[in-house]
Amino acid sequence: MEPRPATCRASTRMTSRFSVFLSCLLLPVTMACFLLPGATAFAGDAMILWKVGSLPPDARLDGENGGKLDGTPWDYKDYLGRIHLLFYVDPDAQEDGEELANLLDAEKFPGDQVHSSAIVNMKATNIPNFLIEIRLSAKQKRFPNTTYAKDFTKHLVKEWGLKDDAYNFLILNQKGELIHHSWGKPTKEEIAGMIALIRKNFVVAPEKPKG
Repeated sequence: MEPRPATCRASTRMTSRFSVFLSCLLLPVTMACFLLPGATAFAGDAMILWKVGSLPPDARLDGENGGKLDGTPWDYKDYLGRIHLLFYVDPDAQEDGEELANLLDAEKFPGDQVHSSAIVNMKATNIPNFLIEIRLSAKQKRFPNTTYAKDFTKHLVKEWGLKDDAYNFLILNQKGELIHHSWGKPTKEEIAGMIALIRKNFVVAPEKPKG
């Protein structure tokens, strides 16, 4: 076999060096994807805008942005002191979270420890608003301990970096700090991990002294 010309060998070395450089450049980003838990995971156009262990940016649903079914504002700060399970849902993707919602409901978490909010991304679907509101009213009657709300302007997509056109699930601790964020249809193993995380963050009351 004839030896390759020097120009080819030089080109090969340059390509190899560039590949090494590119790998080193991307390594911190790649490692970050593995090292940063739950909330800092990203995919497609979604990237949570605050880190695990920190508070969400202010993003109140009120007025033109939306609010609770009774017309009052929704704000995560209203639920401080309890673990907050927050579902942010595209109506077209609600099936992705049905198993998660059912298994969480079956846990019967104590109301003094855990609260749930279900927020509908109203702008992510072509379903008429009045039909969505009928469904939400029916669900509110079925699940009276869950707060249902509407987001008319994709406010939480913009302000929190939630995944648009998807089923998002977040867990905030008693201080309002983010401890989990995921989207899409979770596996049974992932759901089990979420439930374990919720239980891990329960506040255990100290035992009263005997006597």
